[in-house]
Amino acid sequence: MNGKKSFIAASLSYVALGLVLFFFPNLTTSLICTVAGLLLLAYGVSAGISFFASSNGGYRPQFDAVLGVFAAVLGVLFLLKPQMILSILPVIFGLYILVDGLTNLKRGLDMRSYGYAGWTTTLVLSVVSLVLGAVILWNPFSTHLLLVRIIGASFLYEGIADLWATHTLDKLMRGK
Repeated sequence: MNGKKSFIAASLSYVALGLVLFFFPNLTTSLICTVAGLLLLAYGVSAGISFFASSNGGYRPQFDAVLGVFAAVLGVLFLLKPQMILSILPVIFGLYILVDGLTNLKRGLDMRSYGYAGWTTTLVLSVVSLVLGAVILWNPFSTHLLLVRIIGASFLYEGIADLWATHTLDKLMRGK
């Protein structure tokens, strides 16, 4: 699977995870840990394979590789230590969304270097991701149910924003 396809698969996984968390917040948390662990691990492995399989010419997704390693490590922890993860889940999701926001910021700068006039849209989307991650980390919400829904909405947004950024960057790269 090439880098674009693995990134699209991960983005669609974000959308699915976001929908489940938002609409079914009472779903068994151990099931969420298992599914999230498998998805994170699959994305991490896929990102690693894509990074090493990509050629030195053109776009080489270094930040995607870092995000992939981070995702794989989190995936293993989700699978092996679910109770520990559940106690720090909001912090982990918040950090992950922050890192993904930084990755999208890099993509926006890449779009600018390709001369894409709409690169500021990606910049705005990445800032929104950074704000969502920060809100989750500082958890101003009083109920766990609302926090799970906010996390779900954040992942849904992340998936959609990532799909848009990937599609736009791919169009730009094909045009050059």
